[in-house]
Amino acid sequence: MLSIEQIRRIAQQSGARDISKVETDIVLTYLLQLFHEKGITKHVAFKGGTMLRKMFFGARGRYSTDLDFTRRTDITDEEVMDMMLGELGLSRPSLSLRSGQGLVLHRQEPCRQSGLRPRRKRKGRQGQT
Repeated sequence: MLSIEQIRRIAQQSGARDISKVETDIVLTYLLQLFHEKGITKHVAFKGGTMLRKMFFGARGRYSTDLDFTRRTDITDEEVMDMMLGELGLSRPSLSLRSGQGLVLHRQEPCRQSGLRPRRKRKGRQGQT
């Protein structure tokens, strides 16, 4: 676990102004490393805005807080999700699966232990056609 001093140092080195974004980025990096070390990335490909930022653009890229994956093998979405959640010590009932072009995990209920809140959908402007 990193101390707040270490996080501040990382923020200063990267030019980030918002410590919470640095903390989120550290967590995303940890998750990607964990999934790689546990062999999950043999079954899924990392894609999307966070991938572009982490792999190509660095700190200059658009900040994104989600990890998008698409399956690379015949493994099912449920098996991938079980593998990921198992490595995090979580079970599937607290999360839902949305499958389309890839695998996206969304939290259904607030996590009372961590204080996380579910992502809320933005409402479109009324009267648009």
